[in-house]
This record gives sequence, C-alpha cells and structure tokens, in this order.
Amino acid sequence: MLKRLRDVMAGPGSAQERLEQVVTVIAADMVAEVCSVYIRRAGELLELFATEGLNPEAVHRTRLRIGEGLVGDIAAHARPLALADAQAHPQFAYRPETGEEVYASLMGV
Repeated sequence: MLKRLRDVMAGPGSAQERLEQVVTVIAADMVAEVCSVYIRRAGELLELFATEGLNPEAVHRTRLRIGEGLVGDIAAHARPLALADAQAHPQFAYRPETGEEVYASLMGV
C-alpha cells in the first residue's frame, strides 16, 4: 500500500485529485467502507477534503473545530481512536450532510 500511496502522491493531477485517490487506495487496502481526510485550516478548523464512502457533496462543506466531535478530538490530542459504536460516544458530533449515520464503527488517526 505504501508504494501505491507514494505513486499517487508523486503522480499527475491536482492536490485534490491525489487526495481523492489516496482515500480510495486506503479504503480498498483496509477493506473499509469509508476513508476520509480532514485538513487543518486557519482558525483551528478541520475541513473534510476527501472521502471514499461518505457523501461527496460534504467535501469542503463539512467542518469541525479542533476538539469537536471524534475527528476534532483525535486532532486535539494527536492520538488514534478506535470505536465499535462511534455514535454512542459522548464526543460524537453528527453531520447530516456526510451520510455517516449508516456507519457504526470508527478508526481515526
């Protein structure tokens, strides 16, 4: 997988196109229904930049503050998180535009 990711990142296309390929490669290799990349923006914001599995319309529209939700908590503490029932976690922040309600578990780094 690492060689394929290096090839994608060094390959042609815009940064957006390469990130979209990265999430596709990771989801396929991990046999995961969803893989998403959030990028830290100015003002302590995380923005959904690419996804395989969530609603593509949510890309660049979904934002979380550092410390908000599970993704924001992972970013705030720089530690991985694995949950069998992510929506039951008290830190979970629902974003209806993503279509994430059909998924139960989460692994984030």
